[in-house]
Amino acid sequence: MLCVFSHSAFWGRVACLSIVSATGACGNVGGVPNPFIDAPVSTSSYERGSPNQIVRAEILERGRSHADARSLIRRLRPGWLSPRGQKSLTDPGAAYPLVYIDEIRHGGLGTLYGIPASEIFMMQYFNSADATTRWGTGHPAGVINIVTGR
Repeated sequence: MLCVFSHSAFWGRVACLSIVSATGACGNVGGVPNPFIDAPVSTSSYERGSPNQIVRAEILERGRSHADARSLIRRLRPGWLSPRGQKSLTDPGAAYPLVYIDEIRHGGLGTLYGIPASEIFMMQYFNSADATTRWGTGHPAGVINIVTGR
């Protein structure tokens, strides 16, 4: 913005700032909605697009047709199933997250086939650092923790 200063630099700056604040602070100028001010406030975590969590409400709304945990994750958060880190020649599953059910280790991604989607209350993905902090070492690709509510 170009501001022309008159005989007093102080009053010129005040006039310039008042014009900027009057035009920039308006939420809805000329009938055009401002997405930063007029956006609706979200109350549930899945509406905010939580990349590391799937809650029951999202399962009921978007994943109702899926029978098991793996197909549910594949539909809602496919990035959780992608390989991470260095692949091992002796253990090909080392690049994939481990599966925990109600905080108890159950194995690799194949375990997800045996968990019915109807029993899942919430699922969370923990990266390697967070999984190591929570469960100790041995989680190079992270953890998918499934809470069943049993």
